[in-house]
Amino acid sequence: MNLRKITSITLVTAMTAGLALTGCKSSDGKDSGSEGGSGDKDSVTIKWISQGTGEEGWEGLTKPILEAYEEETGVHIDAEFYSFNDLFEVIETKAAAGDSDFDVMSVDVTFISKYGSSGYLEPLDQYFTDKDKAKWDDSSYQAGVWEDTMYAAPENTSTQELYYNKKLLDEAGITLPENDADNRLTYEEVAELAKEGLKKLDPDGTKGYIGFDFQQVSRVYQMNMLANSMGGKNISDDGYSLDGVVNTKPWIDAMTWYQKLVDDGIASKGYNAEQLSDQFAAGKVLFLIGGTWTPVSMTCDDEIGYTYAPCFEGHEDEVATSTGSWYFGINSKSGNKDAAAEFIKYFTLGKGSDMWLEINGDVPSRIDKQDEIANNPDAPEDMKIAAYEAANTAVPRAVTPVFGEYSTALDQAWEDVRNGANVEETLNNAVEQFDAAVAAYK
Repeated sequence: MNLRKITSITLVTAMTAGLALTGCKSSDGKDSGSEGGSGDKDSVTIKWISQGTGEEGWEGLTKPILEAYEEETGVHIDAEFYSFNDLFEVIETKAAAGDSDFDVMSVDVTFISKYGSSGYLEPLDQYFTDKDKAKWDDSSYQAGVWEDTMYAAPENTSTQELYYNKKLLDEAGITLPENDADNRLTYEEVAELAKEGLKKLDPDGTKGYIGFDFQQVSRVYQMNMLANSMGGKNISDDGYSLDGVVNTKPWIDAMTWYQKLVDDGIASKGYNAEQLSDQFAAGKVLFLIGGTWTPVSMTCDDEIGYTYAPCFEGHEDEVATSTGSWYFGINSKSGNKDAAAEFIKYFTLGKGSDMWLEINGDVPSRIDKQDEIANNPDAPEDMKIAAYEAANTAVPRAVTPVFGEYSTALDQAWEDVRNGANVEETLNNAVEQFDAAVAAYK
């Protein structure tokens, strides 16, 4: 199956699905499953709630994996899929009530610390050895850890690349300088090339071209890589403060650079993330920082070029890329924790992981799979870049139980700066807003 087609299917359906399962333990502590029995494996049922309804979503894509697992182990996986948004509500409702009617949950990376600190997730350190943990790249592993406890295991990850429209650059007579992982284009160079391209393609600004922009505009998922690439952190070490973190030179410099990009007419105003993806697909954007799913939106792949994410001049050794995806966790109230852990291992480190990465085409969190892509002469070049970035430049999003409050404050800060607000005042306001929102959690 075509990798780009697979990834396209995944993107479209990643906003839908879920699942629910039940299990219990007999009085001797052995897994007996929801149907009772002697504790033999063939009587065990593991309930998994997840996202991605429909045959083209995770519900359909995971069927062969679940069937293979049952055939190999005798353990039945009772999976129930919900829409993307509904899954969060289902988890909150069930976990807050202490329900034991499911064993495994799919967890968006941004909710791991919240679910861990709330007691929804069972600590996984007893199930995953240090050797197991070392099989994932550090960024993927650390994003599943809160207060030195592993709460979730990565299914796969994501990363960013610099995409460009080859047709538009050809029309503008622009040739990119040679570059690679050790000699990246700088953000400043890309901005200048974009400015030059706009002058030639749209000198009076009437054709609606965008020179250089960010697919996830005004979202911390992607925008924070600018501050990270100047050495800035995302949040305090305790996960509850922005003071002395975002109101610092790296953030001020990064936001000031981005604001100038907008003021100079190189980056856009007014478009949201979905609209910017559409603009790139329509051939209206010269350069775009985007995820590895970006090429699937194009009419034909040969319109698109890609290279490593840029760095800032003077910060060549601090280049950072956004990352993070879906994880597996165990319901702390599950009666089938040992069996649930075995299933999670299968899907994150074993044959199930191999199958998932083949079916879904996502960026692997596993180091051996990243190496496999890097050393495979037939692997798509953009996936080779993605594997390198995931292993070497990926920076997790803010690890905090209050990520919702975090993203509310900083998403707005990025958007305000985009629209001309004073950078330092905006960052100080974000600090105050976040501090007020999380005061009750401290």
